[in-house]
Amino acid sequence: MTGTQLDLPTDASTGHDSTVAIVGGTGALGLGLATRWAHSGINVRIGSRRADAAKTCADGLPEAVGGDNTAMIEGAAVVVVTVPFSAHVETMRSIAKVIQPGQLLIDTTAPLMPVGPRGLRPIVPWAGSAAEQAQALLPDDIGMVSALQTVSAATLQDAERRLDEDVLICGDHRADKAVAAALINRIPGLRAVDCGPLDMSGVCEQITALLIGVNRRYKTHAGIRLAGLPATAAPSGPGLPV
Repeated sequence: MTGTQLDLPTDASTGHDSTVAIVGGTGALGLGLATRWAHSGINVRIGSRRADAAKTCADGLPEAVGGDNTAMIEGAAVVVVTVPFSAHVETMRSIAKVIQPGQLLIDTTAPLMPVGPRGLRPIVPWAGSAAEQAQALLPDDIGMVSALQTVSAATLQDAERRLDEDVLICGDHRADKAVAAALINRIPGLRAVDCGPLDMSGVCEQITALLIGVNRRYKTHAGIRLAGLPATAAPSGPGLPV
């Protein structure tokens, strides 16, 4: 691949480069993120349980590749999980078998339960949030950040549509959040906002159900925008884009 690399630190001992692997990348959110990042020049790998479907999606994006989730994770600096909550535990258990120290995992999962013909309600996982559930299922030495639950998959997939919203990120380590923020800020119109430690993720995850309800009532794709913050609201760290 010849795409522009995100300025993520490369770990010479592990060989992790600046590639971003998207687990569940053929779904609505995963494909939306892949579309935006690929068009911004980032090296994108689209992963799926169905390798052929992932390759088909990748063929439509600049310099992207697709394949089985496990193959796409190998050697990637960042692994972004975009699966529905119903597949969350199974996905994390499979990732735990192949993810290596030095890789960062960004969990976008929002725990939702269908109610009635069109409604969705937030639920609380056994660990307190989807992100904390992921952390409990992964090895201790894997970086972990929660983000992107409030961004519309439909707006992400429309590469011509202008975005103007904040992305709430939670994590226990400033350096991990800085890497996630650099990746998020590569999508024009998105601003990463540091919302504190990982145990705050449950609050962010539950906003998803509220937004879905608002968007259905107003027939739009509204997102979150926090007033009164500086232009750059995310943590900074070494090796990030200026």
